[in-house]
Amino acid sequence: MSIGYASLTDMQAWAAAVMSRDCDFPIGDPVYLERWWIIPRNEQQNVYLHRILRDDDDRALHDHPWENVSYVIAGSYREITPAGTFIRQPGDVITRAATALHRLELIDGEPCVSLFFTGQKVREWGFDCPKGWVHWRDFTGGENGQLVGRGCGEMA
Repeated sequence: MSIGYASLTDMQAWAAAVMSRDCDFPIGDPVYLERWWIIPRNEQQNVYLHRILRDDDDRALHDHPWENVSYVIAGSYREITPAGTFIRQPGDVITRAATALHRLELIDGEPCVSLFFTGQKVREWGFDCPKGWVHWRDFTGGENGQLVGRGCGEMA
């Protein structure tokens, strides 16, 4: 018995089929990311299909509540980190610690699709501001990013 691996073309067709139904969780208002749950959500690990529709907030880099891995399926983005800027393209696999700071910018404003794997929650997440770390609820001002919050204090 052999174990087969899906090609990038196979993954793109699979993602298109998943995205033919309504997303499970839209993030932001207006929506900047659509999320589909690939496995039932749980406390140990999660697998999401993401369609990124617009750039991350450019006021600060953010981190995550869990270690995570992104597998880019379609489209591409610029990932801005303290170590530099990297272009992420279809087929790329990116591994990040929960504390890894970054921000995503779409290339030419075109949506990007990725599989996003999370580990177990290990921390709260937020944004790296000049005066220190800001919890995501304070930065965004909403439960799901519906409102533009105070950011790094620009709107205090």
